[in-house]
Amino acid sequence: MTRSRTSAAVRVLATFLVALVVAFCAAGATPGNAAALDQPNYASDVAPILNRQCVTCHRPGQIGPMSLRTYDEVRPWAKSIAKNVADGLMPPWHAESALLKFANDRRLSSADRETIVRWVAAGAPAGNLAEAPAPPVFPSSEWRLGEPDFVATLDEVVVPAGGPDVFRNLVGKVALPDDKWVTAVEILPGNSTVVHHVIAIAVKGFDVDPQEGWLGAWAAGTDPMVFPKGTGRLLPKGSNVIADMHFHPTDSEQKDTTRVGLHFAKEGEIDRALANIWIMNEGFEIPAGAKGHEVRASRTFWEDGKILSLIPHMHFRGTDFTFLAHYLDGRTETLMTVPRWDFNWQTVYELSPPLEVRGGTRIEVIAHFDNSTDNPVNPDPTKAVRFGNESFNEMMIGFVDFVAKDNLWPQTPHQIRTRKLAELAKQFPGQVYALSGKKPEDRSQPDSWAPLVLPRQGDGQYWIIWNNQLEASRVHDVVWDGDRYQAKVESPYGDFGLHGEITDGKKITAVLVYPNGRESAWDGELVGW
Repeated sequence: MTRSRTSAAVRVLATFLVALVVAFCAAGATPGNAAALDQPNYASDVAPILNRQCVTCHRPGQIGPMSLRTYDEVRPWAKSIAKNVADGLMPPWHAESALLKFANDRRLSSADRETIVRWVAAGAPAGNLAEAPAPPVFPSSEWRLGEPDFVATLDEVVVPAGGPDVFRNLVGKVALPDDKWVTAVEILPGNSTVVHHVIAIAVKGFDVDPQEGWLGAWAAGTDPMVFPKGTGRLLPKGSNVIADMHFHPTDSEQKDTTRVGLHFAKEGEIDRALANIWIMNEGFEIPAGAKGHEVRASRTFWEDGKILSLIPHMHFRGTDFTFLAHYLDGRTETLMTVPRWDFNWQTVYELSPPLEVRGGTRIEVIAHFDNSTDNPVNPDPTKAVRFGNESFNEMMIGFVDFVAKDNLWPQTPHQIRTRKLAELAKQFPGQVYALSGKKPEDRSQPDSWAPLVLPRQGDGQYWIIWNNQLEASRVHDVVWDGDRYQAKVESPYGDFGLHGEITDGKKITAVLVYPNGRESAWDGELVGW
């Protein structure tokens, strides 16, 4: 730097300092005592923030690795607290939305974040501890929601040291004499160092349907699941609870006995069933070394209702997750993004107010994965990855909690399909067929028929229940030769060919030809002939 430029810099700095002193004097204070007045302390400024935002988890017996209820407990961790708060890592929250607000938003306000950082920078002064607010009082029970109405205790599991992840389906005996509506689920892992997640599913006999029977779940970072007022999940009489357990071994043998606490509604409290709907893609493959690999899935909500929460789910290679809404008027909105996915925090993002959706709204989920060496938690960047339960596999699921507007229960895909067939027949008279399995014994099965719109000109439609949802496929490149036809079908689960013929003006045969050469023969009739 030249001498003239140095002198100029000194003059600018001097002018700034003079202006700063003048400003303090005008306010009736000197720089020293003003800083002291503005300095946060634990008792007056920091304790209220920690009590409100942190102590729920950071107290004995809970998931937080240290307790933060008193100054003596907080002071040794002050610098770590400031860094995690400044970096946005604590309190843990990963969702962003310009459209939705969240009932369980754990984020600190910018003012609270600044207060904590400035307090630590000032040396973490205690203030007058006699005036510090007492930490919140929690139920004396280890249950955060208080004693449940029923506790299902699972069998003890021994998790060996090291080795692959351990999965168990454990039965919690319930078998109540009457139907019960569940209004809250609190899951207490016996050993949270090895329990990665727990999914509680209501089952009767050997019929296990994770979507229909879903009661609740626990993973690191989740709160007990308390359902919105007037909603619940049915536990039919005689049912038990299956707990889908995922254990992640440590370097020593561990034992776990997990409990599932259920809270029940009183008579007349439930207006709507709270359905847990899965928007998922099971058919993807992430190439070895791939970075930014995209996977999509979607589901159309065929009836009016409300979305109460959104829950993204991936494993270690996930990097970001987005929920989109495609509306009937052609608009598309981004509902929520998780720009920095963290497998260690599986948060249920509760909407306040809920998102109202009209029948026909399509919710799409988009996920990206990093299977490269740049991903520090990648189990093995040299291998291609597909959908699977173990954490070294991957998943891509957008869970949606939904209540129907006009019905206690959301309509089943089979009910919606029957309604859709009637709508299509009215919209495309003389072009809609109800296809069914060619073998007569197959026709009694609920999934063995599908509406087909087959026009003489233009594109058609093919509807089928896939992954527990009704999906529309585009029928295109339709070519007719008299009453014989051939076409292509573009479907969510893969493209295939279609050919057949019409007889007597109302009977149809259809052969589905898949890319691997396998064929499936169907027949059917014109609707409304």
